[in-house]
Amino acid sequence: MDKELTKKMIANTSVKTAEYVCIDIDTKEVEDICNKIKIPCVVKPCSAGSSAGVTIVQTREELEQAISLAKKYEDRILIEDYIEGREFSVGVLNGKSLPPIEIIPKEGFYDYKNKYQPGLTEEICPAELSEEETRLLGNLSLEAFSELGLKDYARIDFMYDGKDFYCLEANTLPGMTPTSLLPQEAAAIRNVI
Repeated sequence: MDKELTKKMIANTSVKTAEYVCIDIDTKEVEDICNKIKIPCVVKPCSAGSSAGVTIVQTREELEQAISLAKKYEDRILIEDYIEGREFSVGVLNGKSLPPIEIIPKEGFYDYKNKYQPGLTEEICPAELSEEETRLLGNLSLEAFSELGLKDYARIDFMYDGKDFYCLEANTLPGMTPTSLLPQEAAAIRNVI
């Protein structure tokens, strides 16, 4: 679940990820670092799950508020370039990628509220992608899974800007309710067979 470690580990693979900086709130350079951040950006606690404490920052003024929110969860904060596009998740189960699922919030982004309040997000599985895009996304998921040394199952999340897929993070303990993403992906395989 450590987002910075994930980015470092996949840096030497073909899996792309957004440019980022990780800051420790206790350091003196936070203000200097924040002055160099490109806007828009995404601010998130480095190890929290369920999009808790995540903010998409559109203005310089929002950056300080976003950091304050993220630090309620932990002192290490990841700030990455904002990738505009479509959001996907791909489960990996027993060494095979599952069909990708596209995540489309009705408003805003896939934050905690949109994840857990029914009806706020449309989830399309299998995602409406070309065969080539589907194959590429599955291969990138398997590569990230392998490089991270994961075992049994995980979910790898991506943004797609229409040209490239960017890995957001790996979820090593994804939800397992009937409406969670990984079970929906597994059910899509069952429905095809």
